[in-house]
Amino acid sequence: MAYEPGVPTLAGVSEERRLTTGQSPPPPPLRAPLAIRVEEVRKSFARYPALNDVSLDVRPGELLALLGPSGSGKTTLLRLIAGLDFPEAGAIRFDGVDVTFAAAAQRGVGFVFQQYALFRHMTVAQNISFGLDVRKRLLRPTPAVRKARVEELLKLVELDGLGGRRPAQLSGGQRQRVALARALAVEPRVLLLDEPFGALDATVRKSLRRELRRIHAATGVTTLFVTHDQDEALELADRVAVLNKGRIEQVGTPSEVYVAPASAFVAGFVGEANRFEGAVADGLFRSGSIRLPAAGIEGRAVAFVRPHTVRLAPEPGAAGSLAATLGRQVANGPLTRCEARLADGRDVEFVLSHATAEGLPPAGNAIWLTFDHGHVFAVP
Repeated sequence: MAYEPGVPTLAGVSEERRLTTGQSPPPPPLRAPLAIRVEEVRKSFARYPALNDVSLDVRPGELLALLGPSGSGKTTLLRLIAGLDFPEAGAIRFDGVDVTFAAAAQRGVGFVFQQYALFRHMTVAQNISFGLDVRKRLLRPTPAVRKARVEELLKLVELDGLGGRRPAQLSGGQRQRVALARALAVEPRVLLLDEPFGALDATVRKSLRRELRRIHAATGVTTLFVTHDQDEALELADRVAVLNKGRIEQVGTPSEVYVAPASAFVAGFVGEANRFEGAVADGLFRSGSIRLPAAGIEGRAVAFVRPHTVRLAPEPGAAGSLAATLGRQVANGPLTRCEARLADGRDVEFVLSHATAEGLPPAGNAIWLTFDHGHVFAVP
């Protein structure tokens, strides 16, 4: 880990104990970023298959998001990696070492829950120091070292000066920062976060996303976080693993899963898209008047067209354009989101810059749209 200079480490604590007690220090904790491998893991609850032969490689020091809808298996996978539950088949390895059935305390994992799980009767500083305070005597840092560690972490999560407060005296965002600092206090080999911002309002969530990214850069610890919020995953993660019905549909960078979705589920779940059902013949997808290139597919298919790829035709009735009736327009940041209805009754969403949208006629008037790109998948 690459904590800022001046942070007391457990290796330093062990050396201090050796000098003051004459005892040999225990081996220092593993500090290099940790690689995680999940190999064909299966887990069921009653007759419900939560994970079906899931395999995943987490690179050392990366921040990886487990993204998916409720019931997709993402929290189950996180709990198996943490040692809070165990698989029925498969293996989990930390830097090549099999930890499939190792206890959570043996894995060196820091866990941050959605609901903070702070001790209400303790101060902020006591909450952060808790994991160090309860260590066995030979592994426990001295009070001075623990205090310095807490102060350093309070600065890291930008709560310096608040160590004497109780959790009830903090905002939701501040309590979540305390939970993060507490998880980092024990210098975990892996940091796991389960919907860490789910209980917070939108403004606080956006602020904490930036903070988590900054803290991850400062610590370098291998981090996995569970979320069903695609914006959160795409903004925060180095890579995203998209889960659906107990399986991983795709693992890739945020750009890869958005620009080149590997399945119809990923195309529909990650980012917004207009969905059209149709068929492919001779390399061309047809759905009503819509035509899209579709190499390597034949028969029934579904196409997903991102709103930003739907364009206004250069002139009414231009070749390849489709007539539509303009509907509602909503300003959204630097863009205007527009709705339209095609002549065959299907609704379409598209986005324009404010300047372009100002040239649109009022709702109810005719416009012409072009569809030149989409993600097409065969329907089983």
